[in-house]
Amino acid sequence: MEKLTIQQIADLAGVNKATVSRVLNGNSSISEKTRLKVEKIMKQHNYVPNSIARGLAFNKTFTVGFCFDYTDKRAYANPFFYKVLQGIEEIVYERDHLFLMMSDHRQKKSKSTFERVVVEHRVDGLIIPNTLLNEQNYNLLLKHKMPYVVSGENMLLKEGVPWVDIDNVQAGRILTEHLIGMGCRNILIYADKGAAERDKFIADRLRGYTEVIRKTGLEPRVIDSPDILQALYTKVHELPEDFPQPDSLICCTHEQLFEVLDWDQGYSVLPRMKLATFDNFPISRYMKYPIHFVEIDLEMMGRQAAQMLFMLMNKEEGGVTSISIQTRIGSK
Repeated sequence: MEKLTIQQIADLAGVNKATVSRVLNGNSSISEKTRLKVEKIMKQHNYVPNSIARGLAFNKTFTVGFCFDYTDKRAYANPFFYKVLQGIEEIVYERDHLFLMMSDHRQKKSKSTFERVVVEHRVDGLIIPNTLLNEQNYNLLLKHKMPYVVSGENMLLKEGVPWVDIDNVQAGRILTEHLIGMGCRNILIYADKGAAERDKFIADRLRGYTEVIRKTGLEPRVIDSPDILQALYTKVHELPEDFPQPDSLICCTHEQLFEVLDWDQGYSVLPRMKLATFDNFPISRYMKYPIHFVEIDLEMMGRQAAQMLFMLMNKEEGGVTSISIQTRIGSK
């Protein structure tokens, strides 16, 4: 049987050719009723679009790219990085597009991976981490009219940059409020100055903590090393009698939490404190001490980033340019 053309599908569905094209392109402006009718006809006639011909016809690649910062080893090694990717892929494949993942390499006397993908329009749109949005890359994206969305809050002082991130200020607030609700009054937070200056998410978590502590009339207590805990407990005789002993500790990252747990070998500090961190992880249930945490939906972050990108790619109106995803206290 001869393969149907897009025009023939349009005739059978009682719509115009442009409508069928929008369905194939995953354009959300098409009503659900029309989309289902067109898809039913394609399924009945075993219609599979030729991706190369489709791309040439619409001057598109039908591919979405994710370019990450190769130099940011910490982010690449972070298992939560893959949760964001799962969310992105879910939307990309839902829209019948391909997904291209690449790192930003730069070889001598040649363009970087990022530059080649943008200049040569190897993809129809890009999702990039905020660490890659520097002045040079921003100008390159604008010059070549490449739709893009930033994963992580925009740190470049430019208007209208589209981004999606977890609301880390809100996460810091509710985790601190949770500990206060449990009766804690002397809450430490492990957030070293260098990390807070380098990583906005740590600075935001620290900000949320500080806001709640001060609002409650307590004193913010920031440490940049678990060794501070040792000094507070082993040198108690050198401190004023009314010096408040810590009753809880918030670790801004899981790496910091493991550092504290590893440091605790041979000491009896942690049994006297409530430990808290951001986002749950599977092995937390096997920890020696109970861990309090906020639930962070990283897959939602990926899905929102991909949905925003498709709106930009399809030039749909009414979209937002920034999304902060709320968190909640996790259940044990």
